[in-house]
Amino acid sequence: MNRELALSELTPAYAEALRLRDQGVGHAAIAARLQLPVEAVPNLLELAQAKLDTMLAMPEVEAD
Repeated sequence: MNRELALSELTPAYAEALRLRDQGVGHAAIAARLQLPVEAVPNLLELAQAKLDTMLAMPEVEAD
């Protein structure tokens, strides 16, 4: 699975947080965009990255 497809399968908050981080956006701006306390952003990013990594590590199933 490619990264963009995997991101599209995450929850919108997880996907947006990771995309913003990848663009170099700081925690305060991510928090404002997602309407979260800034203290929640590191944990959100950690969880989102873990889910993304798990999805990317899964073997792809080929259709017949």
